[in-house]
Amino acid sequence: MPAERLARLRWAVSPVGELAAALVAASEAPPGDPSVARVRALLGSGRLPTLAAVAHGFTVYLPELLTPPARGFLPGVEEQLHAVATARTSQVGTQFTAFLAGGTARRRRCPWLKGTDLDGADDQVRARIETSESGLRERLAGELHLLWSELLAGHWAGFVAGYEEFVERQARTTARHGLGDSLAALHSSMAWRGGALEIASPHVGEVGGASPLTLIPSQFLRRIALHSPLLRQGGQLVVPVSAPRDARRVHVAPVLGVTRLAILESLTRPRTTTELAARHHLTPGTVSFHLARLLAADLVRRARTGRLVHYTATARARTLLREAGDWGD
Repeated sequence: MPAERLARLRWAVSPVGELAAALVAASEAPPGDPSVARVRALLGSGRLPTLAAVAHGFTVYLPELLTPPARGFLPGVEEQLHAVATARTSQVGTQFTAFLAGGTARRRRCPWLKGTDLDGADDQVRARIETSESGLRERLAGELHLLWSELLAGHWAGFVAGYEEFVERQARTTARHGLGDSLAALHSSMAWRGGALEIASPHVGEVGGASPLTLIPSQFLRRIALHSPLLRQGGQLVVPVSAPRDARRVHVAPVLGVTRLAILESLTRPRTTTELAARHHLTPGTVSFHLARLLAADLVRRARTGRLVHYTATARARTLLREAGDWGD
């Protein structure tokens, strides 16, 4: 991985990318897997026929249209849906030819594929997808918006909190152990050797060049995925979000984030920002940032006593923690 590419490596959260990850997960997960039950129910409802066909026809290549670049750390979903709806028709045609026909068209986009990985989609999938390029992109944008509304919109703040905590943990690992070790620690299939990031995979190939690479955390995928690897604006390496091992945190931390959960657990009695900072070895500014998020979620309340502001957990927070585990002192 050239120095120029390393210098431009960054993390970003992708709302539409997470919808694409949900489609891939629904395609790959075994029957009855509860983690994708809601996704499969929506795809089977008849309201998302094009996305259902994409999930059914997916093997190794997903059209780049479904994983638009993430502009900034947290792009808005409307911004990304607009990118889908207004993609150039030539790009839509090229990508879905590769998806449906396979063969040389698919190999051009993923040169390392061979054998059955180049097989085309079946007639049922073709019948649901084949239409004009402009009609297809608008239909996909509309169905992605519906999937977003039904699957993620009501939970997105919690998802983002989990992503932020995950990225913060990776930043700490990088600072303490270096970028190579940090990248290798992201997933058991990854290793850093000889200045290159290696990913264990049935496919053998190399993605070179100096175009930027964006790391995208995902709650749905359980493996590493490489999206848009050859596009000039840069590829995306989708990384599963690892859950903390503590039993309570397995359920609560992906929503709150580990740091916010730790702060919340210590608010069994009123504490100031200074107390919390000392207790958790954080700066007062960092504690204030997390408290603002907890206030917005109605999980803490604040009360001023003279010159001091004290924070305590709300009844809603106590209920949340009690359901996840014992509420400690």
